[in-house]
Amino acid sequence: MGGLLRDWEHYSDQLNCIIKPSQMGPLWVEAKHLSGQPIDEHLWINNPVDTSYPACMAVKVAENQSFIAGEAMLRELREAVMIHKKNIGDTDVIMEIAENLEEKAILNYNNFKVSLLSNESSDFFRKDLEKVKLKGVTRFPTMLIQYGEKTVQITGYRPFSVLLDTFKFLDPSLKIDEKINTEDYITSWHNLTKRELQEIS
Repeated sequence: MGGLLRDWEHYSDQLNCIIKPSQMGPLWVEAKHLSGQPIDEHLWINNPVDTSYPACMAVKVAENQSFIAGEAMLRELREAVMIHKKNIGDTDVIMEIAENLEEKAILNYNNFKVSLLSNESSDFFRKDLEKVKLKGVTRFPTMLIQYGEKTVQITGYRPFSVLLDTFKFLDPSLKIDEKINTEDYITSWHNLTKRELQEIS
């Protein structure tokens, strides 16, 4: 987790000329256009996120329970903020998501709550922040793909074909099965957008 928004006092995106929440809307409109995902940019006027740090810590705490729990938490947080216009800097919103994940038998809510409200969550998140600084990551999204001794950094929105080309670059002999079992994929994520379904089909 990169901790994109510590708070608005310390945030500045010079590339996109953003220093306050209301200026974030146009960037989300562009993201919606590029990705084809249902993103509601009105969040930045009606209920702007004041910090992304609690959400980042929530993902790390969930990830400590299992990889699946971490991925599910990240997915639910993204939907909460981008579709449902919820402030994921609010602990109550995060706890509500954790309860929903426990109902799906993905997460242990009590263990999650104890860890999130302890120094443990900060420790998990701090390690990611140190890695971001060490790798020189300054923009999001950024993917670091490591294979053997090679590392490739991909920044910004890229189609899946770019990822495939990267895998082939890292290992030309790598055999990649591009076919995806649609039913398994839908079952795994529970909730998919029309664009995501188009991508896998």
